[in-house]
Amino acid sequence: MFDRVRSIIQGYIQRDDLEITLDTDVLSDLGINSLELVELVCAFEMEFDREIPEKDIRQFVTVEDIVRYLEAIEA
Repeated sequence: MFDRVRSIIQGYIQRDDLEITLDTDVLSDLGINSLELVELVCAFEMEFDREIPEKDIRQFVTVEDIVRYLEAIEA
């Protein structure tokens, strides 16, 4: 799951200089704002064919938070 999430993030932010780990902070480390986070979540929704409610996006602080969330909704 982490590899899929990392691949989507890398495709979205298009920065080769950034190492994405589970501890990567979604906003500060990736250099995106909250609107861009919503756009990134749309990419996750398309990839996983699941709707992610706006209220759930608030819990996405790190990449690990996203991975755990997606694992839970895939189960």
